[in-house]
Amino acid sequence: MDIHLLLNPLGPTRPITPPLPTFVGLPRPPIFVDPINLERPVTPPIHPTFLGLPRPTLAPITPNVSQPFTRLTRDQRLQIQTLHEAGHLNAVIHRLFGFSKKAIQYALKHRLTPQHKRAGKRPRITTAEGDRLEAFIRASKRNRRLTYKQLYAEVFPNRPDLGPTAVRNYLSRRGYRRRVALRKPILSQANRQARLAWAWDHLYWTIEDWNRILWSDETWVRSFRHRKTYVTRKPGEELDDTCIVEKARRPGGWMFWGCFHSNIKGPYVFWEKEWGTINKETYMERIMPIVDGWNRIHSDPFSEPELIFMQDNAPGHAARETIQDLLDRGVRIMKWPAFSPDLNLIENV
Repeated sequence: MDIHLLLNPLGPTRPITPPLPTFVGLPRPPIFVDPINLERPVTPPIHPTFLGLPRPTLAPITPNVSQPFTRLTRDQRLQIQTLHEAGHLNAVIHRLFGFSKKAIQYALKHRLTPQHKRAGKRPRITTAEGDRLEAFIRASKRNRRLTYKQLYAEVFPNRPDLGPTAVRNYLSRRGYRRRVALRKPILSQANRQARLAWAWDHLYWTIEDWNRILWSDETWVRSFRHRKTYVTRKPGEELDDTCIVEKARRPGGWMFWGCFHSNIKGPYVFWEKEWGTINKETYMERIMPIVDGWNRIHSDPFSEPELIFMQDNAPGHAARETIQDLLDRGVRIMKWPAFSPDLNLIENV
């Protein structure tokens, strides 16, 4: 075998003579010490530029951590083998080219480097069929809620070679998973416009402005079982109309009222059964004094109130008498769009 081809596997246009000092009658270079085995002296290896390879840029020294295996090309594996035969250590090759240590060890262990294509089955579902499947899923709420088995039965009734697993794997490659549908109230066009106007009004608020909001809400504890609805969707589609579950007003149960602002937890009230239902009279009797007291504690008596009280548009909250009572107590009220619990920060606490 020609030694020039061995030293330059990429096929140089001119032969390369190994520039070892002993070939030209110069004295042998000084002996160095192997950094791995301090008792074994070694001769300095041939620099990669002597082999016709481009001068590499040294990569920074990285800590000794486990690195993932990187698939190298045939030419890269030949470079590793050539440098190793020239006397370079694996650590030096790693610093020169940035190849992972596992990839270097694999290239040295497997001497034959044929050009193989990656193995694997071709997807049974073609691109056209996949587009049809995705369009079917996104068409309606009913289709979003179909299981993989039901999707296979409706979209591919004449493909016995497929199955629910093939549908699941193909949708997974396109980013679809079975996820829990969000529960959202039914929104009319007027509600949507009001929510959009509220968002524009508060678009340029600062963190200090939002820290002044006293967020409040009730939570209901119900005795019956909760069931989740799963839909097939991509990340970021959780608020799509076909991926949500509309919810009506909650049935009876036990109510717990609470509030907070900034990173401060405010007062809370457990609604006792003997207090009756929550209407404007009971709300003004039980909740308003607490809100007024908390607002006075966190406000300067010689300036306008610091906090802005946020409440939803429940009948007891939005009643004219309730609003007037808050204004008479000096409590500032935030105008809130109807059916917008997702905008209330307390929903995530």
